[in-house]
Amino acid sequence: MNKFLTVVELCSTKVAVAVGESRDYGVKVIAHCTVPVRKMIRHGDVENTKKVVEALRTAVSMAQEEVGFVIHDVVLCLWGQYIRTIQIKVSRDRKRPEDFISAQELRVLNDEAEKYKVGADERVLKAIPQGYDIDARIGIAANEAEGMRGSRIDAYYLLVIGKEQSVRDKYEVLRDANLNVIHTVISPIGSAAAALNENESENGVALLDIGGGTADLVIVRDNTVRECACIPFAGQSITDDIKSVACITGEMAELVKIKFGTCVSDGVNDTKKLVIQGTGGSASTDVPLLLLAQVIEARMSEIFEAARYIIEQSGYGEKIPAGIVLTGGTCYMENIRELAKAIFERNVRLANAGGNITDASEESIFDTYATSIAGAMIVAFDEIDTSRIAAHVPLPDDRPATDIFGGELKPEAEQPKQPQQQGRRGIFNKNPKPQNTEKPEKKASFSDVLGGLFDGQFNNNA
Repeated sequence: MNKFLTVVELCSTKVAVAVGESRDYGVKVIAHCTVPVRKMIRHGDVENTKKVVEALRTAVSMAQEEVGFVIHDVVLCLWGQYIRTIQIKVSRDRKRPEDFISAQELRVLNDEAEKYKVGADERVLKAIPQGYDIDARIGIAANEAEGMRGSRIDAYYLLVIGKEQSVRDKYEVLRDANLNVIHTVISPIGSAAAALNENESENGVALLDIGGGTADLVIVRDNTVRECACIPFAGQSITDDIKSVACITGEMAELVKIKFGTCVSDGVNDTKKLVIQGTGGSASTDVPLLLLAQVIEARMSEIFEAARYIIEQSGYGEKIPAGIVLTGGTCYMENIRELAKAIFERNVRLANAGGNITDASEESIFDTYATSIAGAMIVAFDEIDTSRIAAHVPLPDDRPATDIFGGELKPEAEQPKQPQQQGRRGIFNKNPKPQNTEKPEKKASFSDVLGGLFDGQFNNNA
């Protein structure tokens, strides 16, 4: 019987639910449903619980209709402005140094790291092994210690720490939506798992996921997460700036940002204006395109400068030769790559979900705003023993199916399939993909998706 995982993400601008199944050649996302939320979740923290629960129930209902079974057990993405990281060391003397170091021994060390004492209002969300010292052998990679011998192990961890109340609020939202959390994934780690290629993960790279409420940074080197950080302003801040300067509604400011926004003001015609037609008898609004570009460039520069500072302070400023990878919904803006290259002074690449997400997946999962939830699916399948996932329960029919004589039809018993054997892998070690026999559908470009959304609203010929 197929095993499915459902991932829930509570973002600053939307609630998202994705359902996927693990295939031999990767993860196929079979449903991806989002419901927009405005001013209900701020910088990753739930503020209006009731409305978020309602949005989540709607997203879950949409997903259930697509997949045809009841969604109950879910994986929760965790992140927000109050999450921080620290480096710690856990040491242990071995009673039998002649024995090989086992995976169980390393798990015990990991469990001890997760029990590290933090603030009274905090909890450890994840302990990420950074490396080991075994006796006189220094700097052993996290995936090389198993099978070695030694009398003492010094284990180094990156602890991801979250605010207790913020995490509890998210759990309560899922509980109120009749969902059970079986696992958690740190959102930017998911983004890295989905967006980075093998060369970047091994040699060193920084990924910046620019969403609505936060811009999340993760540094990866030697296929190991070395740092995570949250910048508490992102795409929504740009929208708010445009709204204030142009004196227009927030909804219109978002449309203006997407359609006409550019991150570089140099070269923008200083005489052209964007004329926004008034509604309900109100006068039209003139917005100089140069002013719009200057507002966006100033805020995006602030985001990039903050990320650059974090990279330099982490000690990995000279250890990310693969440069910068950008993802997230805000990456659609024109010239964002050019501005990032100027500020970071490094190679910059734009990315969406790839890696182990199969081409036959739901089309919307390949948009950059879905990178983190797609990656969380990859990480969850990697970290959860699929044999322990409960079998799905079909959605109840409103009316029983009948045959031509009016008798109730009995569904045929589903033949059980052999459970898929899946070993634990490093989250950045991509599985080799055999030839995909499923023909992928053509993915719509962003411009295709927008289509005629703005027809009749704007006139930029003034």
